[in-house]
Amino acid sequence: MNQYKEAAREAAHFIAAQRLEGRAKWRRAAEGRGSDYGLYHGSCGIILLLLELHAALGEGAALGQAVAAGSEVAAHLSRVESLSVSVANGWPGYAFALNELGKASGREDFSVLAGKCLERLRAQATPLGSGIGWIEPMPFSEITGFTGEREIYDQSVGAAGAALVFLYAHRHGLHAEALEWAVEAADRLLEVAEDTPDGLRWRLMADMPFPFTAPNFAHGGAGVGYLMAELFKATGEERYLQAARQAARYVLSRASAVGDGRLICHTEEAPRPMFYLGACHGPPGTGRLLLELHAITGEAVWLDEAKALMRGLTSLGAPEARSKGFWNNHGQCCGDAGVGEFALLMHHRTGDEAYFSLARRCGDVILRAAIVADGQRHWVQAEHRDRPDFLQSQTGYMQGAAGIASFLIHLGTTLDGRSVKIPLPDWPADAA
Repeated sequence: MNQYKEAAREAAHFIAAQRLEGRAKWRRAAEGRGSDYGLYHGSCGIILLLLELHAALGEGAALGQAVAAGSEVAAHLSRVESLSVSVANGWPGYAFALNELGKASGREDFSVLAGKCLERLRAQATPLGSGIGWIEPMPFSEITGFTGEREIYDQSVGAAGAALVFLYAHRHGLHAEALEWAVEAADRLLEVAEDTPDGLRWRLMADMPFPFTAPNFAHGGAGVGYLMAELFKATGEERYLQAARQAARYVLSRASAVGDGRLICHTEEAPRPMFYLGACHGPPGTGRLLLELHAITGEAVWLDEAKALMRGLTSLGAPEARSKGFWNNHGQCCGDAGVGEFALLMHHRTGDEAYFSLARRCGDVILRAAIVADGQRHWVQAEHRDRPDFLQSQTGYMQGAAGIASFLIHLGTTLDGRSVKIPLPDWPADAA
């Protein structure tokens, strides 16, 4: 077994040590008592890792643990009246994780429940204009201090992310109406797009109450544009492809030269550009839109732009050097695991060994940053860039050991010639 797969197994031992007594659920962080069921921080993300451990390493107990966790998630959902549109902690993330569990375990009841999650997500939508949207309490109120309800647009916590899960459901035959629902959500997003001289722009939500125009993947036009590209693949309707092109054009208009490459600003309002390098607001997210446009159209410009973003990333010294937008974080959202995953995708799409080398460098940085004791491996890191002293050893997928271990499994199995990866709904289906 290579070092990356062994490290993933040790990370799984750390997660197992955080399991709540008598429960198929885990503490969100070793330093706290809180726990979570969602995809971003909680049980659904850990279920994905357990399924990958079973597939990649033959960990027989891992599948049983995943099934037990799925049963507890199902019991939780039976008590829930409503959840967010957010993929991170709402109906879409539950639908995705439960369907993956159903496929891996042969338990049809999990996939049936996944379909019901989609139905409840659609039932919470509001007819708006020519489609549907979701009006919810404003996200990130605990950070911004702004409260109230808004229509939420973005990929991370809004309609674009929900529509990507509908497309996932359509591809996997999970629900007969999933494609129709994705079209309804996308048509509303087309309606609210801001048509600028530089292309189409989407903000995080309607009537933004604070200055925050993020052009990249999680909260901006790159994520919505990616949805449009994927919807074109599913429907063949040219308007979606044109929207994806115009989204990419706008995003690239916000790029600055960095070394021999380019990077796109985190937000447009900052007096000086700051460049995040992770999946949320950096090349590993925004580059997905460019790679998909290249795959769809065959136009070299999109692949060239994706390569330029990666050159910008490495020009700042990543992954070994930590710049302002690449802080003490090794996770899937903001850190090395997300960069490494995209490097593997770039290698898969281009065949360029330099990208596989970059993925290995990310893996090596992750291994060196770990704390290893008693056969357990974990990472003490800052989830938020602006809270560098708030350090935790998280267990979950997007910010903790589960997602880091998932990348290490992907890297280790690719090195062995048999890639194992469950791509999230916002990753290309051929990500492995």
